[in-house]
Parts: sequence; C-alpha cells; structure tokens
Amino acid sequence: MKNIFIKLFCLFTFILSFATCTVADETLGITSVIYDNSSSIVAINSFDNTDFNFSSQPKLYVVQDENKAYFDINSAILKCPVQDLVLSKGDIKEIVVSQFSTNPNIVRVVISYKQGFNPANIQLKKLNNTLFVRLKNPTISNYYFQQVYEDVAKSGIFETSGVQSPVTVANSSLVGQINSAFKLGQTTDDKNYVLVKKDLLLNSKFYIDNLTFKSNNVVITGFGSLTVTKPMHLSNPSRVAFDIPNAIVNPAIRNKDFKFNQTESVKIGQFDKNTARIVITSSTPSRYIPVIYGDGERLVIVDKLNVSPTGLYTSKVNLNNVLYEKNDTKTHSMKLLFSKPVVYGLERTSGAIELLLYNVDKYTEGSIKSTLKNTAFSNVKITSLSQGGVKFVVPVENEDNIDIHAGADGKTIRIKEQFNKLAELPKPKVEPVVTVPSIVVPTKKETNKHYVVIDAGHGGSDVGATRNGVYEKNITLDVSKRVANLLRKKGYIVEMTRTTDTYVSLQDRVAISEDINPDVFVSIHVNSSNSDSPTGLETHYYKDNSLELAKYVHASLLNHVNSKDRGLFKSRFYVINHTTAPAILVEIGFISSPVERAQLVSESRKQATAKAIAEGINDYFNKK
Repeated sequence: MKNIFIKLFCLFTFILSFATCTVADETLGITSVIYDNSSSIVAINSFDNTDFNFSSQPKLYVVQDENKAYFDINSAILKCPVQDLVLSKGDIKEIVVSQFSTNPNIVRVVISYKQGFNPANIQLKKLNNTLFVRLKNPTISNYYFQQVYEDVAKSGIFETSGVQSPVTVANSSLVGQINSAFKLGQTTDDKNYVLVKKDLLLNSKFYIDNLTFKSNNVVITGFGSLTVTKPMHLSNPSRVAFDIPNAIVNPAIRNKDFKFNQTESVKIGQFDKNTARIVITSSTPSRYIPVIYGDGERLVIVDKLNVSPTGLYTSKVNLNNVLYEKNDTKTHSMKLLFSKPVVYGLERTSGAIELLLYNVDKYTEGSIKSTLKNTAFSNVKITSLSQGGVKFVVPVENEDNIDIHAGADGKTIRIKEQFNKLAELPKPKVEPVVTVPSIVVPTKKETNKHYVVIDAGHGGSDVGATRNGVYEKNITLDVSKRVANLLRKKGYIVEMTRTTDTYVSLQDRVAISEDINPDVFVSIHVNSSNSDSPTGLETHYYKDNSLELAKYVHASLLNHVNSKDRGLFKSRFYVINHTTAPAILVEIGFISSPVERAQLVSESRKQATAKAIAEGINDYFNKK
C-alpha cells in the first residue's frame, strides 16, 4: 500500500511539473520598450520566445475623469526595468509599462494625456512579437512624406527625451490610494522622481519583420517606412549590399542564409544599432536591384535581366506630367506625376540614376522633353522596356548626391540632384518665334458667326510621339488644316495656333485663344502607348462648360472613323484647363500601333478624321 502511495505521489508530481513547464512556455517575456516621438509610436518588443505571439488584440480602457487610458497584456512578464516615460511635448504626458500582477502574469500599459486629447486616437497594432501603440495619426507636413532612396546614408535619428525612474513613497491621499488599488500607475505629483536626460535612438522608422521568396524575387516586409542607400559592390566572394538606415531586423531572420539556388543566396543582418544590411552573394551581383512600392513597407529585390514585370503590379498607370524645380545653384529637382501608384526599380551607376517604371503604360515623350529642355535634366533618356514599362535614365556624375522621395499617395516621385560643382545649364536653343496674331475681332452681333480656334499639337523641335520616322506633329498639322478648311466652308471664322512646322509653347497657344476669344477651342493630338496593341479614339475635356462639345465631337468621330471607342475623359491638359472658352482635346489614334499608324498617315483616315471633328463642332452649335 505504501509503495502504491509513493508511485501515485511521484506521478502527481510529474504531472504537476509538466503542467508548470507548459504554462511557463506559454508566457511572453517583454524585453524592451522603444518610444519614437517622431511618429508618436511605442514599440513593445518580445524576442525571447518565437513560438509565442500576442494572443489577442488588447482592449483599451479609458478612465475619463483622470485623463488616462490603459490596456493589459495577458500571460506576459516584464523582463526589462519598469518603463516610465514622462514627455515634455505633445498631448501625451506619461507612459508607464509595468508588471501589474504575477498570478496571473499581466503587464499593464498606462497612458496619461492632457485635457482635450481624444483617446480614440490611440491605436494598437500587432506585428508578430511586437505590439505597436500609435498615439496619434501622423500628419504629413511635407508633400513628400517618405524618402525611398539616398546616395549617402544620413546619421541616425536622435532626440532628447526626459526619462524618469519612480521611487515609491508612502501616499496618504485618497486619490493616490484609489490609484494604488487599481494599480493604474501614479502621476509625477504622486511620486518622487530622478530626472535623467539622454539621447534616445529612434529605431522604429522601419521594422523588418520577414524575408520570403516570390517568383525568385526577394520580398522584404515590415512596418514603418524604409529608405534604401547606394549599393555597395564587394568581392571575395562576389556580392552586393544594400543598407536600410534607421531600421531594426527581426532577430528570427538575422544573419540567416536564404538560398536562391545552389550558388546564390541572400542574407539580412543588423549591421549596427540602427542600420539593416541586405547582402546578396552571386557571381553577377550587379543584376540585382531594389523595387519600390507606394506603401513604403515592402522592398522587392529582383534580377533585372530575368524579372517578369507583370508579376510586380496589379494595375497599369499613366505618366501624366513632369515638373522641374531649381532649388538653388547646386540643387535641382524633377517631379514625375502618375495617374495611380507607380512600381519602380532603382539602379544607381557611376554615371546615372535609372528608374525602371514597370507599370507605366502611357506617356508623352515630346511633352516631357519640352518641359525639361534647357534644365539640369535636359539629357534625360526615355526608352520602352521590352516586356512593358518605361526606362527613365537621368545622367549624373558619380560625385553628385541623389535623393528620391515618394509622395504620400504613391503617385509622385521627386528626384533631387545635388551637384558636386555648380551645374552648367544647357544654353537655350533659339526657337522660331510665333507672334500672336494681331486680330481685330468683329463683334459677334455684327458678323453673326461662330469663332473656332484649332490647335495642332506639338510642332518644331517638339515632335510629339514618334514611331519608325512618323511624327505626331506632322499628322496633327495636316488634320488641323483640313478641319479649318471644312469649317470655313460652313461659314465659321477659324484661327489656328500654328499653320507651319513651328514650335509654339503651351502658354502661347492659350494666349492666342484668349486674344481671339473664340466660341470653342479644339486641340488635336495623336496618342501613344508603351505597348503596340492599344488603338482607338479619345476625347478629353476639363471644365464643365466643355462637356457638351466633347460629347458631340466624340460621337461624330465614332460615326466617321473606324476605330475603337476609348471614351470621354475629364483630364487636366494645360491647353484645355487654361482657356476660357469651351475646350476639348481629341486623341485621333495610336501612333504606337503599327496598324493604326499606317491608317493615320493615309489620306482617307486624315480626311475622315477632319470631317468628323468639323461635323461634331457644327452639330454642337446647331443643337445648342
């Protein structure tokens, strides 16, 4: 009987110890708390138990009459000292992270805020074994909220914060006793504090959480916003390295070799306390380039020679506009504006910065060249990629510094070049001067006739879109002259912004129209795409007073021209945005399509197009 009792006791002890171990394994150890004042984010980290995650989204409780909010992290043990941050700026006064209880194990986070702060602004976000507490919605003070590339990594982000360590003293106040009972954490009025000032390194600009492969591309994901620096090419063994400043790497993936194949691999490590380094080992490391996304939280590294661009994006975009800005004598900027978020690869060589705009479908090379003419970026080269997309090459010196920022919506890229020496701008090429005609316009009551301005797109050095020696400027001038002749036969008074192969700026085209004060303004263009498959007719308007004109002309084009209907578009083209009269811009076909290009230069297509535009204008006036 005694032996049976001993055996049962041993069995019970074994089961109890096993259960204790199981409970211990399910405890989360919180190892650090990092506060980033630049984004008002608190990162509560646990790296000691990779098998355990925050079990559920903690619930936030608000103590209204005390201007406090708190939440509990269950099954957690604080393995770092009690964190008590007293903040001198902003709406948050104090953040306390402490062990609320040990049976059960609960860590409590208490946030004290100023009167008027809305606790609904406190957001909790889990990312594996890190819990992020966002204390406010970040405000974008600059149109470019995120730097995505820099030639030279800037120093780490530092700031001075007051960190106060509590010394517990007896508290006789009733409020203090209530606070102690609820263990909500006292304020600075209830405890003695020793104030310590020190520089806190704000590592949480980007937290790298994971590294995976997709279609043989390296996909790096995380939380925050990342910046990539100029690649470093190393030897013995042959490899390329990309640094991400102000970033922390998840310890679970640090310094692990991830294999592409038998001979190529990628490794990511914590190079120093605030720099992550990605290293690709390959016999041809220069093939690998980073691809940037609009969300700022993904980095994909691809083999530029074997990448499938369509696997990198879900929708195509248009490159709508390019703007130039001179910041100072040594710094110049160029902005690329897109219709939707753009996906692009970056390659920095000793003589250029190359943007591989993978999902760009449409752009107007002539307009871009015209904008950048006589600027520091006048030598920009634009070519089509073989599998779709556009290659945008900006020649630079190796000593010049390049910064690239992305717009908040992912639809803008700003390239800023700081020259090592004063930039010598190209001397302006003297263009033929177009004199705005001095026209004495008779009053419409006297003539009882309608006035029309026909604008032949491009001209002179601005050839517009081009393929195989065919220039847009020649097609638009030919069709515009035909439209003018047909309208004059119908009794209209017609003026043209150009009648020869002459360069006329967009501003001058608008000035001509404003001097004439016409009843309508019609601009004629030829479309282009990176692909040779699109065809069809488009009509663009911007102001509400132009919609009816657009409808009549577009309907007439569809009746007279055998081509695809691509629709009406509300677009902000300069000439239809800045003219007072009802104004439209028609795209009469695609020069990039071999089939439609052959039609566009034929007599029958040009005459049919001109007749359609003229009759559409006539229908507009007859049915008003």
